[in-house]
Amino acid sequence: MHLSVHFRVASSLVILATASASAFAAESAPARVTFTKDVAPILQEKCQECHRPGQMAPMSLLTFEEARPWAKSMRENVAAGKMPPYFADQSSLKMKHDQSLSQAQKDTILAWIDAGTPKGDPKDMPAPREFPAGEDGWRLGTPDIVLQPMEPFPVPAGSDDLYQCFAVPFGV
Repeated sequence: MHLSVHFRVASSLVILATASASAFAAESAPARVTFTKDVAPILQEKCQECHRPGQMAPMSLLTFEEARPWAKSMRENVAAGKMPPYFADQSSLKMKHDQSLSQAQKDTILAWIDAGTPKGDPKDMPAPREFPAGEDGWRLGTPDIVLQPMEPFPVPAGSDDLYQCFAVPFGV
């Protein structure tokens, strides 16, 4: 009889501990990260300025279908701090147009990739970001003057830090 009481108490403690651990895990576990709800807003804010057709980045990240094939590369570059490139010293002053990712944004992108890049509910996808088109599509506002060299200057492939001076008439 004495053994039976200890067994019941031990069983109850195991059940209680398991239930408590399950409840704690459910409360502390992050929600499932998806492209449409979590990653797309980050890409719109921090990446799409360059990662879209006609810009300097080698691939577009406007849609899930465009971003998904680049998940492995995104993981490597985000984890290493190479993307997005932002070279201002962040320990001194807050800079305008800072494209760097916060730790939470990095964690979200990495969690999405580690979860197998789930797309998510299309209803959660934010409206596409709109970018100015054509010559007036200046990121920092229309400049007062745009100067062009008188003749084209070809840049040789593989050049390192090429420095060139141009005489440019500006009519002022």
